[in-house]
Amino acid sequence: MTETTEAGTIAALAAKASGAHVVKTDDNREFLIVPSGFSDKEVSDAYGLKLAKPKYIKQTVTIETADSLVDYVNRFKADTSMLFAEISSNRIVALLDYHAAKAADHVAHRAKMELPFSEEWALWTRASGKLMPQLEFARFIEENAADIRTPSAGELLDACRDLQIRRKVNFIKAVRTASDNENFEYSEETNATTKKGDLELPTKFVLGLPVYFGQEDVEVHAFLRWRLDEGQLTLGIQLHRIEHVRQAVFKQIVLDVAERTKCVAAFGKSEN
Repeated sequence: MTETTEAGTIAALAAKASGAHVVKTDDNREFLIVPSGFSDKEVSDAYGLKLAKPKYIKQTVTIETADSLVDYVNRFKADTSMLFAEISSNRIVALLDYHAAKAADHVAHRAKMELPFSEEWALWTRASGKLMPQLEFARFIEENAADIRTPSAGELLDACRDLQIRRKVNFIKAVRTASDNENFEYSEETNATTKKGDLELPTKFVLGLPVYFGQEDVEVHAFLRWRLDEGQLTLGIQLHRIEHVRQAVFKQIVLDVAERTKCVAAFGKSEN
């Protein structure tokens, strides 16, 4: 380094040291330090706000309904805004400052919505494929009969009553009837005699369930499942192609949000 350069550097440092500058304390207060002969002045904002506005929006918000997502996107969207829909996680993310075709952007302003399942959907999907004792199954059907479109409420109540009455009998075999119901034959020991009978249950159900909170009901098909083990009967419901139903409803919500916001929607995930 030459003497001239060194002298210039020292002079610049001295000028900087003697000039006014801001010092920030450990408690985030800011002071303007001025040269000798002058006083200091606190310049921190009384409300803890930043003194300068940011040059771009850096914000992530979490939205809980599709309508709110549409409202937020429509307020802040640009021509380059995009929607990314993650099928496996029921999530839609709006990137409001996304890149243009020939110009990069910050991609720092995001609105994300994770669709919560409805209580009805969560209850039936938890029960799907689970075999229950007769009484437990009968109570489950009774308590959730409002979600069942077919069979009729009368048929269901009759079947539940029969299950509750005959929970101590010995089931022998099951026979599929001409009406496609399941007929369970049983024997019952009463007063040293054996009484035989049968119990008929529907094998096909049609449910009306909202997949996500606040959405309309969709039709879901289900089948009766059962097992005979040493005279004991266990019963359950198996929902049919349930993942196909969920994906179809999610896709429709994505397309609806895209239509209402006029934003391009892509099925996938933004990694950054």
